[in-house]
Amino acid sequence: MALQELLTPSEVTEISKRLQIFRLLEDGVPQREIAKQLGVGIATVTRGSRALKAKEGNE
Repeated sequence: MALQELLTPSEVTEISKRLQIFRLLEDGVPQREIAKQLGVGIATVTRGSRALKAKEGNE
């Protein structure tokens, strides 16, 4: 995959987690539960939530 050639392994992992955050938010999973499940900070999940809301506002 081209992205794996451009990104470091940690960057690939980070992008994967952020995509998982989007999916879980769309499924209605609470933010604190997402943070716990994925081992990320609540601020990371909140940032993802804001990005989804901004996207929905632009559609």
